Amino acid sequence: MESKLNYDAIETYVKAYSSKLNDSLFSENESITGEKILDIPVSQVGLLVLNRIFETWSLEAEKLKSPYFNYESDAVRSNMQKLMNVLSKNILVSRIDFEPMLIRSVHDTLLLLVSPYTYYKILLEKKDTNIKMLEGMDKFVTINKGVLSKIIDKLESSAELIKDPHALLNTVFSNLDDSPQSNDLEFKKFAELLPVNEADFYLAVADDPVLQSYEFKDEDEDEDILASNSEKTLNDSFVADSHETVGDTLKSSQKVNTLKSMLSINQKFMFINDLFNDNQEDFNKVLDFLESCETKEVAVSFINNNYLKHNIWNANAPQVKDFLKLLDKKFS
Repeated sequence: MESKLNYDAIETYVKAYSSKLNDSLFSENESITGEKILDIPVSQVGLLVLNRIFETWSLEAEKLKSPYFNYESDAVRSNMQKLMNVLSKNILVSRIDFEPMLIRSVHDTLLLLVSPYTYYKILLEKKDTNIKMLEGMDKFVTINKGVLSKIIDKLESSAELIKDPHALLNTVFSNLDDSPQSNDLEFKKFAELLPVNEADFYLAVADDPVLQSYEFKDEDEDEDILASNSEKTLNDSFVADSHETVGDTLKSSQKVNTLKSMLSINQKFMFINDLFNDNQEDFNKVLDFLESCETKEVAVSFINNNYLKHNIWNANAPQVKDFLKLLDKKFS
């Protein structure tokens, strides 16, 4: 399910953005407070920095434990929590200590935006990742928050899945019903400090066979294609639950919803993985093209000519039927 990410472009932007942000944050002070961290324009970046601070503190607290005292007693646990509350209001980090945490947090925020599957796969493959740590992260993750919640829920019912991140994530992403969060606002916040283009974070395709092979035809030619008995057309191959073809059921050309707004997270990752060979850029290009189609005939002809007729997609595959039903909703 991983998208083909341009890691070099991500790293380049992370370093440049982090440097500019550091210069801004430490322009007047040698250290930064917790309140200032929370004021970072991209709030997810600040929250991930705070999560790292608290994780580090937890590890240090474990090292302080002595075999001569009962750290599990209610009194000790209560006072340790009070100490944590006091410390959380008195965070003070120097630039030299803050900088590596910021770089990591900017990197993780970008992954959460462009490929949450990749972010969680990397996280779950770390040896020290456990359900307690994930539960501690829950209040620090705001981007597509439902993904982390589902991971935690799944591990609570089947803890052994922590040993198989691939199976865990496939299960989680195949059962997500939430709509994917729009990245536009977060990238606008990034762009306030350093211009950013989300498309740069995906590997470019030298020759895009889908978009380059499509040629507009007049309506008569489109109708001939759809009616042809000698070709495997969209009308011939796809039969909806009502036994009507897409050509029959796309009754109206009026656009009520955008395709992206109708997608669930589950559908998004299923389509990218199964229909677009893990290439999110191709997926986005095709969705943008279909979004621009003024009539059902143009959209149907595009799918037929570029995918079904050349057997790139199997019209009877569940993923293809789901994609076509989504297209059906757009024009209904």
